[in-house]
Amino acid sequence: MAFTKHFARIVCRQELTTDGVELFFDVVQSVVNTKLITAYDETKEEVGIEVISYNDEDEDGLLYIYEVILAEQIDEEEGDEISDALFEELEDVTFTFEASIEL
Repeated sequence: MAFTKHFARIVCRQELTTDGVELFFDVVQSVVNTKLITAYDETKEEVGIEVISYNDEDEDGLLYIYEVILAEQIDEEEGDEISDALFEELEDVTFTFEASIEL
């Protein structure tokens, strides 16, 4: 059985505030179904995660990446709806929006 991960993510040059991360999740969840991920804290207690946040780097510097795992692949119309809403709501943040596709 193959593992397929469907996601919606934004990649920014600046770190989002807590409100910005919540807004990102709310916009994605308002359009498509998301999955809750199970993780464990430092005391080995199970916790739910709605947004994964991690960093990367390219030739221009540090990248802040925020990712929501989706229940299924989104179509182009759903991607456009999410992207348009994010660009409207996060108008002070420079970011790119990405979503997974199956080839």
